Amino acid sequence: MAIASMTGFARVAGGVGDLRWTWEIRSVNAKGLDLRLRTPPGFDALEPQARAAAASRLHRGTLHATLSLERGPRPTEVRVNEAALAAVLKAADAIRARAPEIAPPTVDGLLAQRGVVEVVETQETPEQRQALDAAALGDFGRALDDLASMRATEGAAL
Repeated sequence: MAIASMTGFARVAGGVGDLRWTWEIRSVNAKGLDLRLRTPPGFDALEPQARAAAASRLHRGTLHATLSLERGPRPTEVRVNEAALAAVLKAADAIRARAPEIAPPTVDGLLAQRGVVEVVETQETPEQRQALDAAALGDFGRALDDLASMRATEGAAL
């Protein structure tokens, strides 16, 4: 029977599009298998698959796995809030009705009003998110394989 160490470390980097990530896994001695996973907000759905992947490759040890993300600049979209614009125009018309000597509003003045223009980051489609999650889990699997290899090498040295 081969001896495997329970201590080890693995780091794997990857990415999709403008998103780059790094998985780090640290392993310490424990009787059973315990995965302590830290993911950024929005990546909680990876946990069940990560647990299954860890259980398929390792049998003992406490694993501390962390997913770190870096996102490049995301494309933005400029939207006009039609309801807010209509409300501003209505207010401007009411003011001009009371004081006709006031100049009509300009386009730049209307668009400068808070809430009329919204700049939003484009969101991933469900298909893009599914591909992103699959790629991130694939790299988590690579990190687990590297960790298992390191533990086996250290165990053989013992």
